[in-house]
Amino acid sequence: MSITANLAIGVFSIGFAFAAAAQTAKDVKGATPLVAIPNEPPAKLVVDPPVPEQLALGRVFIQYRTENVRILPVFGNAALSVSPRVGHLHYYVDGQSWPIVDTSGETVVLVGLKPGPHTVKLELADATHKPISGASQVVEFSVPQK
Repeated sequence: MSITANLAIGVFSIGFAFAAAAQTAKDVKGATPLVAIPNEPPAKLVVDPPVPEQLALGRVFIQYRTENVRILPVFGNAALSVSPRVGHLHYYVDGQSWPIVDTSGETVVLVGLKPGPHTVKLELADATHKPISGASQVVEFSVPQK
């Protein structure tokens, strides 16, 4: 489908052709989560550095996204066979030995950290809390003095 517009300016006529290229729902949202994906590609974790404006205020906002895994509050052995893959996020602040478990899929927010350097390890985990190989990142930052 195309839309044509003619614009007359004095004695000149200019024609513009606009091609209407509608994107499908699959183009925008990806494959439906209701159909199994054969040979799923590996899960991937993409992590941004803390939001600078918030870090300057002593708040740590770490945005992340995933590929080939949906973050959901689903746990247990039966969930290991779900396709497309489901999992959740574990994160460790300053080398703590136990993870904080997050199933929201939203920005990680940390407040109350003392001024100075800090490290946060983020990792994707499957429904049984086993870390997904190759899907972790470490973020280093410094909380400024107030």
